[in-house]
Amino acid sequence: MKKVCDSFFVMVLLFLSACASNEDVDTATSESGDLIAKITFEQATPTRVEEGNNSTAIPVTSWSNVKQLQLFLYDATGKIAFSYIIDPATSSDKIFKWTNVPVGTYDLALVANVNSTSDNIATTWDGGATWTAFDAYNVRNKILNTDIFVDLKSGSFPGGHTFGITPEDKAYTPTSEIFTAYRKNVKIELGKETNLDGTPLSLVREVSLMRVRIDKTDKPASAPALSTVTFNSDTSFIAVHNMPVKMGFQAGTFTGGIFDTSDPNRILIGSTGTTTFKTENPLETDYSNPTTIIAGNYSLWNDILVWPNAMKADNMAPASDAVAARKYFIVIAAKAPAGYEYADGTIASVAKPVYWYGTINGVFSPNVIREVNINITSKGYPTNPTDPTQEGGLSIFVSAPEPWNSNIQSETIEL
Repeated sequence: MKKVCDSFFVMVLLFLSACASNEDVDTATSESGDLIAKITFEQATPTRVEEGNNSTAIPVTSWSNVKQLQLFLYDATGKIAFSYIIDPATSSDKIFKWTNVPVGTYDLALVANVNSTSDNIATTWDGGATWTAFDAYNVRNKILNTDIFVDLKSGSFPGGHTFGITPEDKAYTPTSEIFTAYRKNVKIELGKETNLDGTPLSLVREVSLMRVRIDKTDKPASAPALSTVTFNSDTSFIAVHNMPVKMGFQAGTFTGGIFDTSDPNRILIGSTGTTTFKTENPLETDYSNPTTIIAGNYSLWNDILVWPNAMKADNMAPASDAVAARKYFIVIAAKAPAGYEYADGTIASVAKPVYWYGTINGVFSPNVIREVNINITSKGYPTNPTDPTQEGGLSIFVSAPEPWNSNIQSETIEL
């Protein structure tokens, strides 16, 4: 083992000195070569169709979204021969070079934002027996999707609510913004440079964005006192039930993305407390023009990063409905004042939480914004639902989709 900055090859690096990192490079093998690649983002042509009161704001995608990149080189079985972690901020032209790469022909994966120490993601390199951060060495000789995969990071339930009946529910945090790029049949030859600069590795976003918008105007016939409810209270939250269990990488016959299971007891706590909802349109520094999310009667909103709830092998159209077992179930909590009448006829003796909930039928696809428009048309309920069901006065309508750099999907819910 010796520092990369001690290696002769460092003298000809185009972009990055290994002295800028604390990584060691194993030079025990004499059969090695170099790999050079340029990294970009996948771009999509905007196709959004303006309809009614849909939002238009799209979060800006830039290198500020990427904290670190991890390179994996692996064989047809998914066994990792080489890995390295880089900070993209170290190169202005985003051309990177890896030295002392073992000779062979590999598939390549480049993965962004899967550092479990700093990102909202959990990682394992022993098949889930333990959960620990990836580095350049503990992943080598491990098998992708068997030993190596990622999961949502554990979180905590907001206080003042009942969760976890039987079996016990578990809380998770919104995912980090994962990007991947893949390349097959990368040949590393002895003492030579393999240059992929001519065909850049294009990073593709692997997560979805759930845009929750609320119409809380009074409905005289069914919800006449919504204006008395506090939606940004100490007991407010947005929770999403039925999260997928884990996410893997493109290797062998698996095309990457989520595995084939969702668990109704895995609950994503999207936002909580007095900042559960935003009440103004976003800044132009963070979202593209026009930065409109609040429109018509939709006066509250929040964007929550979630995993897709369809496997890539399903090849589902973004505007289609999710498979029944993977549909997301959303719960909105706010605070009702003393004297508030719930949908079941009970009266709040003091200020207490009020809940609305229902199933989101639409599919969430990678790099797609799905607009979940919640039109509250019921008084809500005094108890937090313990299991995802279609009960609770919530129905969902999905409208035009738009991938992150191009489409927003919209789904309307009546509670």
